Amino acid sequence: MKKKLLCSLLLLIMVTGLLSGCGSTKESRYQDYIRSLITANYLGTSDEYIKTTGANQADAEALYLQNANRLANNLNAYYGLSISSDTELAPRMDEVAKQIYGKIRFDIAPTRMDNGIYYVDVTIYPINILNDTHDYVKDYVELFNQKVAAGDYNDVTKEEYRHEFALGIISILEEGAKKVSYQEPRTVTVRIIEGKDTYYISDDDFRKIDAEVIATLSEENQEQDDPEETPGTTEQSWG
Repeated sequence: MKKKLLCSLLLLIMVTGLLSGCGSTKESRYQDYIRSLITANYLGTSDEYIKTTGANQADAEALYLQNANRLANNLNAYYGLSISSDTELAPRMDEVAKQIYGKIRFDIAPTRMDNGIYYVDVTIYPINILNDTHDYVKDYVELFNQKVAAGDYNDVTKEEYRHEFALGIISILEEGAKKVSYQEPRTVTVRIIEGKDTYYISDDDFRKIDAEVIATLSEENQEQDDPEETPGTTEQSWG
């Protein structure tokens, strides 16, 4: 497996926005706000997000689709896939990203105040799909390399070669997304930033939440990988 597969996924920058401070108690509003941000970004469930932020349906849907697309792009980079112009596999990876995010598990603790500042603790159960599928991907890459060495792809175009390799990776991720495991829960504390009539959380705090959503490759799996590059980025000669 190539070294690039050992890197963590890039952080996704989320839009948090400003909220109108009206109705119910502060504690319940802030708790609902954090929940709505997570469900809108990762599950595409936008009713509460629209209610709490004043966003419209189109904006909420765009937020979710953009987030899923970013994960898809990060997975493509992670596995060295070149499918941006592949009309079959690019949308398919987008669907894989939605399936993965659809498995998100989290808990929102009651809002608490410390020295006049409100905080909310968010417990995330990291989705372990990279480790769940690691052995399958490694076996697939080894088999693919054997086929390359045997000349199985000597008479195909570069696009066909890339498509074939990516198809196998995406198929593994699709199966893995059906039933994922989770790592031990991790808690992120976010601060509610209050204005005169608004409240919100910082992008940095949402990045901290996002960093825990998908678990990175374990040290054990990193040690098992060899430094050879995958055929996803090592092109054969196309004379």
